[in-house]
Amino acid sequence: MLATLTRWAGLDRAALLHAAGLAGSAWLAFAIAASLHVQNAYWAAMPVFVVAQSSRGLLLERAFYRMVGTLAGAGLGFAIVQTGHPMIELALLAIVVAVGAGLTHILRGVHSYGAFMAGMTTAVVVLPAVLAPTHATELAIARVECTLVGVAVVTLVMGVITPGSRRDAFYQRARRLAADAVAFAADAVRGDPTRVTAAAERAVLAEVADVDALAVMVSAGSVEGYRRLRHVNSLVAGAIEVMAAGRAAGARRRRGDPIPTVLADRLYAVAERLHSKAPPDRSGPAIPDDSASPEARRIATALDQILAAEQALFAEPGRADAISFGRKARYLAPYRDWILARDTGLAAGSATFVAGALGYATGFAAAELTALGICIFSMVLGSMPVPQKIAPLLFTGVVAGVAAAIFYRLVVQPTVPTLAAVVFSVLPFILVGAVARASPKTAIPALDFNMCFLLASQAGMPAAETATVLVDSLALVVAAALPSAGHLLMPRQAERHAAEVARAIRQDISGLIARFAPSSRDGWNPHASRRMLRLLVHLRRAGDLGDVAPRGLLAALNLGHAVMDLHVVARDDVRPTTVRAEAEAALTILADFEASPDAVAATLTGLADRTADADLTRGLAAAADALMAGRALFAYGTAVGG
Repeated sequence: MLATLTRWAGLDRAALLHAAGLAGSAWLAFAIAASLHVQNAYWAAMPVFVVAQSSRGLLLERAFYRMVGTLAGAGLGFAIVQTGHPMIELALLAIVVAVGAGLTHILRGVHSYGAFMAGMTTAVVVLPAVLAPTHATELAIARVECTLVGVAVVTLVMGVITPGSRRDAFYQRARRLAADAVAFAADAVRGDPTRVTAAAERAVLAEVADVDALAVMVSAGSVEGYRRLRHVNSLVAGAIEVMAAGRAAGARRRRGDPIPTVLADRLYAVAERLHSKAPPDRSGPAIPDDSASPEARRIATALDQILAAEQALFAEPGRADAISFGRKARYLAPYRDWILARDTGLAAGSATFVAGALGYATGFAAAELTALGICIFSMVLGSMPVPQKIAPLLFTGVVAGVAAAIFYRLVVQPTVPTLAAVVFSVLPFILVGAVARASPKTAIPALDFNMCFLLASQAGMPAAETATVLVDSLALVVAAALPSAGHLLMPRQAERHAAEVARAIRQDISGLIARFAPSSRDGWNPHASRRMLRLLVHLRRAGDLGDVAPRGLLAALNLGHAVMDLHVVARDDVRPTTVRAEAEAALTILADFEASPDAVAATLTGLADRTADADLTRGLAAAADALMAGRALFAYGTAVGG
């Protein structure tokens, strides 16, 4: 039966070792804090279950940001309580919590954890000062001390048994992604309809999004990893650009324009070499410097970027520095989801203020625990990509943890009069929680089980009356229920966020149409690519909507290039005035691309047939092709979510 249970729970040897490390770290942290007679010593065990990660680098970086965020939050909290006015303190706390919660969608990867912890620790300091002022300062200091003890212990213990990040395997995955992108571009250039499908494009772009999301996590905690992170970003950006350029070249071929066969040959050769894991090699069929083929130049530039990034990515340690291939190379710009950050910040900040204000007004005995729980659970759920899926699991873990804490406080706690007995009394609960946390089946609710058991158990504190135990426990359950219910009743809609990102992409293009600066050509691709990845993520979260617009992502890039080419013609003093005027007229027509992409494309095609300037003809045709290919994306924001 035990073997069957462990198989069902996914508890192999590595998972059991992880569980043992978690239990040992949590128990040791609690024992140290209790032996030092720190108030609320159970707080020392709580960071263990959050800081511990699947790789050593993530663990180290998360521990670092936990400590930095804790110290910063403590400093902010103690500064706020100096005002001496409860409502002002709660208002300032709400602002800090809102900023900390919002930054989880602004800062990338593990970096956001520091902001999250700063907001939470500020609440740990301020709420007791407002709602339970007796010994509030000493209690806040003790909780900060416990956090630091827990982080130090889990870092030392788990750092020994946690495996390092599998960066080499990840880099090979990034190389395969680049190979798939280059192969897709080759198929697009050659015009193979059986291989250049929306499904094939969507599959490669989905892998692009996954690699991009994992890059920071894989690099965490390693100087060498961060040195190579920029090269991963460049590889991803090059993959997106070569796919878009391949699409553009294929569209030109369908129009009857000549496309050099060596273009597809070069792409196939690079793709084959990348797939074979052969050593980095930039030789192969050369792409001619054909001034009549801007798509060929784009492909050549993207290939150079991919190959340079690959060479730097697999360079010897210490040689993959952050400037290995020049300042002008294009990288993916960081994406900051300001809209989601705003919504998350407002929700967490206002919930914290209302909970604190109600607790202060009513004088409810367990108000501090309720308000603190609402603050923490609002921040936790708000930081999740799809909180409505996590909320039921979180609430289940909270209820289970509180139930275990009730049993501990009513049955076990009265029978442990000595410090040694207290320390050993929590060990069975910690063991169960650690095993549950290590199991893939129960890992998510187990986190809240452990946190809420430790918080509600009051281990090390004097035994309390049954009524007090039940009221405290109910307060914590209510604190979890309210944010969970809020996210279930008013779920974050991936469709709406996808529509907002789609509108932002169109606004980027509109900005290019309205004004163009020489620096725009260098800055457009990385910024637009990041938005496109974010749109793809939201579309995938929305389920079937993932089939609607991804193909239009590449068309948006191509439209941006075409717009910039038209600007170049319009500003070329060497060209005849009539040609420049035609380019300006085309840009004016393009300003309506959102409202009627088909009509604008038809008009541009007519202009291309009448103009005598070769560059203007190509720019007009490229813009028309991009509008036709991206019509689903260009209509997406109005068709979905308004």
